Amino acid sequence: MKKIKTKYGFIEGISSINYYKNNTIRDCTLSCVNKLQTPYGIFIPQYDDSSERRKLISSLSFYDNGNLKRIALQDKTYVNTSLGTLPAELITFYENESIKRIFNLNGKITGYWSEEDEYSLAENIEFNLSIGKFNLKTIGVHFYEDKTLKSITFWPKDIVHIISPIGKVSARIGLSFYPNGSLKSFEPYKPITIETKIGNIVAYDVNPIGIHGDSNSVKFSIDGQIESLTTSTNKIKVINKNGQIKVYKPQLRQSLLDEKKMDIVPLSIEFYDNKIVFNNSNDDSYSFDDYVFNIDSGSLKVSSPCSSCASCSGCSSCSI
Repeated sequence: MKKIKTKYGFIEGISSINYYKNNTIRDCTLSCVNKLQTPYGIFIPQYDDSSERRKLISSLSFYDNGNLKRIALQDKTYVNTSLGTLPAELITFYENESIKRIFNLNGKITGYWSEEDEYSLAENIEFNLSIGKFNLKTIGVHFYEDKTLKSITFWPKDIVHIISPIGKVSARIGLSFYPNGSLKSFEPYKPITIETKIGNIVAYDVNPIGIHGDSNSVKFSIDGQIESLTTSTNKIKVINKNGQIKVYKPQLRQSLLDEKKMDIVPLSIEFYDNKIVFNNSNDDSYSFDDYVFNIDSGSLKVSSPCSSCASCSGCSSCSI
């Protein structure tokens, strides 16, 4: 059986392999037990994908300098981090071998293995952070290269109560942080009124998209000022010195789930020292000195694809 030497020990039982141009391993899939000695202890990469929840992915991938880039673990493994010991089934690394992301589980959601099945395997993790203490299941944790916490991603049905720069709030989806530990962003669990440079705006994204908590709709500067938010209800009138008006508001588009229904496309708003920007467009940028801004309540209502609120698990389409 062919063996290949890595800085973490020999690997064997290689069923497929790819190389960089310098002939170092890019990635490989394994078919037998291998024990790798890493800075975090002994890791056993995935070698058996016969389970109904197993993803068909490479067991290992490397940077071209030979350092680990990603490892899919055969079994749940406990890893020491700056937050304490975390369960992991998939780990990614920075090029200097610092842990980048830990995915607590790595199951494949199919007709045979549901999100609820995967959720039932998740462990509660205790966090003691600047924003408060909480204990809940997570999908993954993201670290900066210096090992400090960058973000936490929650399961869609879960909620966490935290202390933010605007007071106590309830969050879903995820949280992100600055390297100094202060809160960078959160995803509101329900509509929340936030005081901004142009007045009070109801912040809420009825359709948060994404699978991680790195970038959420309510964002703060490092000193706790509102940098950006998303609204699904408010209409903003931008009035110039001549009295001309341009209106920005959430839009409607055909639902991807039901062509007979319409979904809300939220309005994103960014705040800078001397201007405001709508929908991330430089063409929709306005100076605070040259314009007046009026905020109106909207009347758009989302069409939920849910069949019943009685069995609601808090999906991203729910607006209540």
